[in-house]
Amino acid sequence: MMNQHREEDALRGQAVKNQKAIWDKTLEMRFLLQKAFSTSNKLPQEPIKARFCHHDKEIEQAYDDLLNSSKQTLGSLLELQEAMLESNQAAKGADEMPSASKEEDDEWSEVQNLQTRITKFRNTEIDKWQRKIQVTTGAAALKGKLHAFNQDISDQVAGYMRDPSRMINRMYLTKSTVGVFGEDAEEPETAKEGHTIGGDPELIDDSEFYQQLLKEFLESCDRGASESAFYALKKQQLKKRKLVDRRASKSRKIRYHVREKITNFMAPVPMALPPMAPKLFENLFGTSN
Repeated sequence: MMNQHREEDALRGQAVKNQKAIWDKTLEMRFLLQKAFSTSNKLPQEPIKARFCHHDKEIEQAYDDLLNSSKQTLGSLLELQEAMLESNQAAKGADEMPSASKEEDDEWSEVQNLQTRITKFRNTEIDKWQRKIQVTTGAAALKGKLHAFNQDISDQVAGYMRDPSRMINRMYLTKSTVGVFGEDAEEPETAKEGHTIGGDPELIDDSEFYQQLLKEFLESCDRGASESAFYALKKQQLKKRKLVDRRASKSRKIRYHVREKITNFMAPVPMALPPMAPKLFENLFGTSN
């Protein structure tokens, strides 16, 4: 019996080491891709991209090489995820979605397919480990208080993703802040009263998610140096300033509101009164002496 427990513990320890190694390698690849991902926002968009490609065949070939290498990288990640899914006995029963037809967005359909297959297993495992941590740390005693924070993680994520538009819109960038190649340098737009300026859906900034991953990685390596390194990284990041009209301060710009035009209005028309009008009005209102 003791030998059996030792063998099980050894297998669990080896599994944890393998998971940690895969996680570290995945994080390393994610960190290496961050620079390329953020720089890709500066690539020219249509129709300027088509003009460059028609003008120089080397540019067109470079675009093709970039697209092919990106697809190969994505394919390698999908193969790794598929292999891990097949080797996991608990997740082997996940229903496989029907493969989509060969289209331009076939890669994204495959990504969505894999995510759908592991959703049930992922939520079950995350909620299970959350309950174990609550029991270990004593957080389970607070059940009933702060109900929103004591929900299962899967329920919290599902509730947040019911309306993800706010989070997605916050990730959009404007062309003036990125400096898209081939676009004219424009001044940042000023937000009108009661309106917000939307970004370009083609320009995505996930620096908040990247910084959170980097912070967790630094904490796992050296907890003492993680905080200082994280805040040093935050200082290097360009802060998103609120888009306001800064020239309107200190009376440098006249503030005014345009009023709507008056409707159903007629200017007074001068009228010539007859000579007997004063006498008539005196008799009418009883003011005659």
